[in-house]
Amino acid sequence: MQYVNCNLCNSNEHKLFREINGYQLARCRQCALVYLNPRPTQQEINEEYSAEYHIERLLRQEPKTEEEIEEEVNKNIGRVEEILREFGQEGKLLDIGCGAGFFIACLRRYGWNVTGIDISEWASKFAREKLRLNILAGSIEDMELNERFDVITMYHVLEHLVNPLAALRKVLQVLDKDGVLAINGPNLASFDRIWHGKNWRGYALRTHLYYFMPKTYRMILAKAGFSVQKIRFEQWDPIAHLMGMRLGDSIRADHSPEATKRVFDSNIKDRLIFKGVNRIGYSMARLLNLKGRDLTIYAKKKKEVF
Repeated sequence: MQYVNCNLCNSNEHKLFREINGYQLARCRQCALVYLNPRPTQQEINEEYSAEYHIERLLRQEPKTEEEIEEEVNKNIGRVEEILREFGQEGKLLDIGCGAGFFIACLRRYGWNVTGIDISEWASKFAREKLRLNILAGSIEDMELNERFDVITMYHVLEHLVNPLAALRKVLQVLDKDGVLAINGPNLASFDRIWHGKNWRGYALRTHLYYFMPKTYRMILAKAGFSVQKIRFEQWDPIAHLMGMRLGDSIRADHSPEATKRVFDSNIKDRLIFKGVNRIGYSMARLLNLKGRDLTIYAKKKKEVF
């Protein structure tokens, strides 16, 4: 374990924000960025992203047959449709933290030129061999890329990085003049975090080294040379909360059909109560504009860095 300064302002002045499962989250006294301190060393962090991490935590089991791989690819259709709505039917996209590559494999089917980067050797090899994707193994900060990209995505990546500011500055270099950076990640200022307290799922992984809120997302992007174009907040989802109470942290969005079946296989009375509470909760969430766990930020290069 090692102690670090704030990545955003380099201050070493901080106070305890929260202690979770034996590790400490610090809040910078200068800029309010929340980060893990002390935290694992780089070697310890790299070891976290083993084959077991991807298979057991993210996939449950390694897809081996064509049917199993196809199932994993198809789980990304919703995210692909979002890219198509925002950026059109073609372009060049770099996905940083691409994992086993299922998202960009799905996007490639719609005519996009895709490249992925991931720190995991296992995930990179799987994506290259099983999906025939162009994947680079390592960290974006350490790579020399000659290409420029129309869109760069970082889905649940920034909070895992040892030096997110350096990574964003490297992203700036490989983003096309009119390109867009799309970041999706946890929102520390969300109602979801307030509701769950110390049991918030955003706290579940020690591989989360940083905890951003809209203010600190904007600050680190601005310091890296970006201008935020818009922020889209996820609405708090009461059904996900109720399923979480019933099923525990095993419920994850990409495996929701199986989890939902387990909930609705209960008796008729329980199903009616579940549906009724969800309908009321969802209406209240919309009325009160309650924010869910995640947000998505779209940013472009500042004009002065062109």
